[in-house]
Amino acid sequence: MQELLKRANQFDAASFRDLHVILDALPIALSWATLPDGKIQFVNRAFMRLFGYEEKHFATVDQWIAEVYKSKLEQTAARRRWAALWQGRQSGVQEIEPHEIRVRCAGGLFRTTQHRGMLLWDIGIGVATFEDISDRKLAEDAMRRIAFEDPLTELANRRALQDRWQIEVGCRSKTQPLTMAVILVDLDGFKPVNDQLGHEAGDEILKMVAAKLRESVRDTDLVGRVGGDEFMVLLSRLPDAGEAEAVCRRIHEALATPFRYEGTNLSIGSSLGISLYPQDGQTLQALMRHADQALYRRKKQDAGDGSGLLTPAA
Repeated sequence: MQELLKRANQFDAASFRDLHVILDALPIALSWATLPDGKIQFVNRAFMRLFGYEEKHFATVDQWIAEVYKSKLEQTAARRRWAALWQGRQSGVQEIEPHEIRVRCAGGLFRTTQHRGMLLWDIGIGVATFEDISDRKLAEDAMRRIAFEDPLTELANRRALQDRWQIEVGCRSKTQPLTMAVILVDLDGFKPVNDQLGHEAGDEILKMVAAKLRESVRDTDLVGRVGGDEFMVLLSRLPDAGEAEAVCRRIHEALATPFRYEGTNLSIGSSLGISLYPQDGQTLQALMRHADQALYRRKKQDAGDGSGLLTPAA
């Protein structure tokens, strides 16, 4: 098809009409617009089948971007890509690098497509094709979730936490060595829930705990489940140790609030242990050991202060 489009520069009017018929019959979604005004002149039947829009729905490329891209950020990036096309050559044939885009269909659902394009400068046309890769992306996402997520809570698993740790350590600047921290969270009153109400109730409580943990941390932090009722939070790019303490207190307060299950308030509670990088360890495993020691020292203490928080011993 690319060769066919390249030869379009040499077509007369009759041949161009024939090309229109051929492109309309192609099984891959395709559209074209005039250059440089971006007025959409044609979409083929495969385009209409894939996205559900009528033939004349989109008048311009800008309207297409405004309606089918989900976020303002995606729309801005698409407009920048479109504007950047005019910075290069203005003759011959120019191929556009393929990239993935999520397109909002007429019914409101999104489809992931592999977007390719070609600019035919001599006849003033830009051609775009859209290959539906939604099923492949769903399969890839399912595999990623199996590999990196806890299936019950949808939190990160140990592998995901380790991978994130490696990324954060690799990005850590020697000139600005920001602190990182590991927080281990152990649920104090979870076993009686399983024993008295059953595993289904226990599973629901674990999901509620996961939600509270997500709400308690910053956007840059990663929450994971590392055991039956044990969780871990990886805090990255901390300005100081005090920020880690603040996150711990938010977590402890959130988990101290009773959980509502089938009309009953359940008090669970938690114990937390913290370790700081690099002073408490150079590896994730070392930091987890330090945090684990801090957590269990906390469990042995009297509950007099009620803080639920203990940092490792010097």
